[in-house]
Amino acid sequence: MKTHSIEVNNLKIAYEDTVIIDSMNLKIPKGQITMIIGANGCGKSTLLKSIARILTPKKGEVLINGAAIKSQAPKEVAKIMAVLPQSPAVPSGLLVKELVAYGRFPYQSPMGGLKKHDIEIVDWAMEATGIYEFRERPVDALSGGQRQRAWIAMALAQETEILILDEPTTYLDMSHQLEILQLLQKLNKEQKRTIVMVLHELNNAAKFATHLVGMKKGKVIFEGRPIDVITKENLRALYGIEAQLQLDPTATYPICIDFSLHK
Repeated sequence: MKTHSIEVNNLKIAYEDTVIIDSMNLKIPKGQITMIIGANGCGKSTLLKSIARILTPKKGEVLINGAAIKSQAPKEVAKIMAVLPQSPAVPSGLLVKELVAYGRFPYQSPMGGLKKHDIEIVDWAMEATGIYEFRERPVDALSGGQRQRAWIAMALAQETEILILDEPTTYLDMSHQLEILQLLQKLNKEQKRTIVMVLHELNNAAKFATHLVGMKKGKVIFEGRPIDVITKENLRALYGIEAQLQLDPTATYPICIDFSLHK
């Protein structure tokens, strides 16, 4: 049995002549919550876009469950991996239940509508994300946290083993950030889904990730369990800061309690 859901081999990504990622190798563990952290512009979103096949690499390849993603039909990939981009736009007036139903697209025939099983999955996804009560509301009438949960429900309705999310907590207040991260943690624990996300908030990443990847200038500079890789040395290398760290009360993950710029 493969222990890695996603493998990135010798990956090179460039926008015209500007190389963003060069010769990257990375393995994303199966059934874990992997978070990618690093400064703005280090290539985190670019990496997710190449895994999601939004960007085509100049060199190298991405494997999903051991098979090259470029050799698979988009609809087949969509049954394995759901992707939630950063700040997705929603058509005006679209109801929550209609948005979530888009997640069933990979399973529908060209002429077929939603079948009984599809409706059951859509209802389950709305229940699981706590937005069932808003199903008849337009998505654009929801709060930021509710809207983000609706998008996650759509990704869940795809019934995939892998969930890829690009900064799912950006623009949310602290309680809504927590809500989204706890929901993703629950999905990971109860359904063994592999979750990969880019996150900015260091303490949230340390608290919720089971596997952490630090990226700088298109390269992986560390990876591993938060308790092993969130160190003063690694944070100095990643962000150019002098961090003060302590363990949480259960001694399972580190917390950055203060920091200053590295002289």
